Amino acid sequence: MAREGISYDQVAKTADELTGEGQQATIRQIRDRLGTGSPNTIHRHLTQWRDARPQATATAPELPASLAAQIAAEISRAAAQARAEIEGRLIQTQAEAAELAATGEALEAERDSLTEQVTSLTRDRDTLTGKATQQAADIIDQAQRIEREQHAAEAARIELATARLKIEAQAEKQNELSQETAQLRVALETSQQARQTAEQQAAVLSAKLEAMTERATKAETRADKAEKEANQSGSTVAELAAKFEAMTDRATKAEARADKAEKEANQSSAEAAELRGQLNAAAVEVQTPNKKTTQRNRAENLDDPKP
Repeated sequence: MAREGISYDQVAKTADELTGEGQQATIRQIRDRLGTGSPNTIHRHLTQWRDARPQATATAPELPASLAAQIAAEISRAAAQARAEIEGRLIQTQAEAAELAATGEALEAERDSLTEQVTSLTRDRDTLTGKATQQAADIIDQAQRIEREQHAAEAARIELATARLKIEAQAEKQNELSQETAQLRVALETSQQARQTAEQQAAVLSAKLEAMTERATKAETRADKAEKEANQSGSTVAELAAKFEAMTDRATKAEARADKAEKEANQSSAEAAELRGQLNAAAVEVQTPNKKTTQRNRAENLDDPKP
């Protein structure tokens, strides 16, 4: 929006004040006194003020009428010629000045319009700069958020890969433990069979021991009877002693064999108990949250195996 210029009344009043103070009313003086105003506008108003002022006439001294007439005629001719020339120049100058003033005012109006456009464009530029700055900050925030999300996704992928490796390792370990469990189960079954065999052998040996003990008892009875008979019949004590010693030796060997069989049976039982404990521990390690009930049932079955 073009700025509002000074008025004719302001210029005329200032020109009157300067003239009253004995100064010349010029464009510079008026502009300095008003403190504002376009030189072209002041020139236009000052020209209008000068045209409206009455022209002062000079009073000539009294001369002889003939001389005064001649001088007046010559002065009038020269003045008319000079006036015509000056008026022509003045008209031309005023026309040029008016044209320059009009051009200056148009240029000033155009300058004011351009200044207003520049101001508006500057405001638009500042607004767009602020928006661009905000958009740049938003882009940076979004880029940082995307980078954080990418880091989080990469961490999640690493954790997933690690979990998969752990699962694979656990699956492999579970397979190994399953194989070990199967081997331990076979060993336990073998141990149980060996235990049963040892128990059977121990029972047989125990029966043999009882039979041999019974035989030894009978032998002792027979020895006593033989001793009595020997005493009665006159048999030698040495012969009876030899028979008794032989029977005693056979009984001692039978007892030794029975003790050995009992120790082997006890050792087989201890080994079977140890294998059962290892099997239970292996079953606990391989059990998973989704198979707790199955593994617990297996462990209970292993703790109480059927013969």
